[in-house]
Formats: sequence, structure tokens, C-alpha cells
Amino acid sequence: MIKKGVLFFILLFSISMPAQRRKRSWTENVTFSVDPHVKVMTSPGNNFLGDAFDYFYGFGLGLNANLYRNFGLGVEYTYFLANLKKPELSGYLGAPSMNNFDWYLFHKDKISEAFSVEESLGYSTYRMKSPFLDGSGKFSEGNGGLNFGAKAVLVLDAEGYQAVVFGAKINFYNAKIGNQNPDIEKFYSEATLLNFSAAYRITF
Repeated sequence: MIKKGVLFFILLFSISMPAQRRKRSWTENVTFSVDPHVKVMTSPGNNFLGDAFDYFYGFGLGLNANLYRNFGLGVEYTYFLANLKKPELSGYLGAPSMNNFDWYLFHKDKISEAFSVEESLGYSTYRMKSPFLDGSGKFSEGNGGLNFGAKAVLVLDAEGYQAVVFGAKINFYNAKIGNQNPDIEKFYSEATLLNFSAAYRITF
């Protein structure tokens, strides 16, 4: 009976040790990073955002969590501003500001010790505000759409705590503005946004 008990505990111990090693290796791969960034965004094609306004330019902060192997989750907030290019297309609205959140899943490809590439896929939310030119208040609309992009990460130190990040992302914008004319509705509701970013990353 004692021998059976000893054998049972030896077997249980031998099974639990690999599980503990797997657990430790999983948690050791979990890292977090903060990305202060600047962005420039444009909207190519025939749409309201591209025709009425100049380039959007902004700044913000990104948070990333590398959770399992080379996969992780991230979120970015960017505050954008733009200047009027064709006021006749904006009606009584002035130059806009935009609050943008990008939520995404990313995958990291390590090319070398100092360089890696991250691909991402996610969803964006927007809140754009424009003042009425007569000073009576502000027009505001909320919208959303898918996003996908890629980032090039260049590590600056041997420990891998600091890096510069250059990114490009495509966002799909849908404001769901209704109009009896389908061409006008599409012009003011839908846009493809292309943005380029530069960031300084701190990993911990």
C-alpha cells in the first residue's frame, strides 16, 4: 500500500513539473509596451473627407500586450486635426477635429534581434466634431469601421526596452449618413483612410 502511494505521488509530481514549466514559459513571454506616436492621415478617392479637408494630422498613445507567443492585443488613441480645403463641400462647417480609437489583434514576426514586423487587424471608432461657421455650436457624428496595417519595429538597446516604430494602416470609415441620392449618400458616408505613424516604444 505504501509503495503504491509513493508511486502515485512520483507519477503526479512527474506530470505536474512539465505543466509548471509550460506555465512559466507562457508567462515569461508576456510583455507590455507603450507607444507615444504622431500620425498623418489622408483619404484617397472621391469622398467627403478627402475632398473637403487637407491631411489630418495628430498625436496619441498606443498600448500593446504580447500575450501568447507572437500574438497580442493593442489599442491606440489619436487626436486628429485638419484644415478646410474646399469649404463649399462642408456647408456651414469649419475645420474638424477627430477622436480615433483603434482596437486590434497583432502578430509579430521577428526578423532579427534588432528588427521585427507586426501585422494587425481590428476595428476603429471615430468621433468627428466641426464648429458651425456662425458660432452657434458644433456638429458631431460617430462612426466606425475595420482596420488593418503593419509596423516596422527597430530596437534601440541590447535589452529590447526601447524601440522606434514606423507604421502604415488602412481604416474603413462609415458614418451611415442617409440621403435619397445614393451617390451623395456614399460621398458623405464612406471613406478609406490611409495613415502613417512614427512612435517611440517603451517595453516593460
